[in-house]
Amino acid sequence: MSEPIFASGHCLCGAVQFTVSSAPILTGQCHCDHCQRASGTGHMSLAFFPETKVQITGNPQSYASPTDTGGTNTRYFCPSCGSRLFGKTTMRPRVLGVAVGAFAKHDWFKPDRIVYNRNKPAWDFMDPNVPTFEEGSPPPSPKA
Repeated sequence: MSEPIFASGHCLCGAVQFTVSSAPILTGQCHCDHCQRASGTGHMSLAFFPETKVQITGNPQSYASPTDTGGTNTRYFCPSCGSRLFGKTTMRPRVLGVAVGAFAKHDWFKPDRIVYNRNKPAWDFMDPNVPTFEEGSPPPSPKA
């Protein structure tokens, strides 16, 4: 018996598709320099899920880079259209970050934190009610 689908999505060309069978354990917006370059804008909006709850079809490519805390962040993208889709960090094993814009519907998304606020461009306005951290994110607290 398969698990119910919480959300699904795909890259721009549809070559890589995914389904998620749980609500996110963490949501956020990251203003680090790497996320700005990967997104082409002032931040990346991400929802994080247990890796076992995300089913991926297609063959995303990856690019790994060091983090400022000594870990490695691996970003996954479609090799055909270049869409940024997923990310994993050695700091949170077994957790997969999904780029919120890749979901077919994302009206459920609300960031529960903003990280690397020190790098936020002045023109990239954020909700002032969301907890903000000048650097990386503290460990996630379980969602109810």
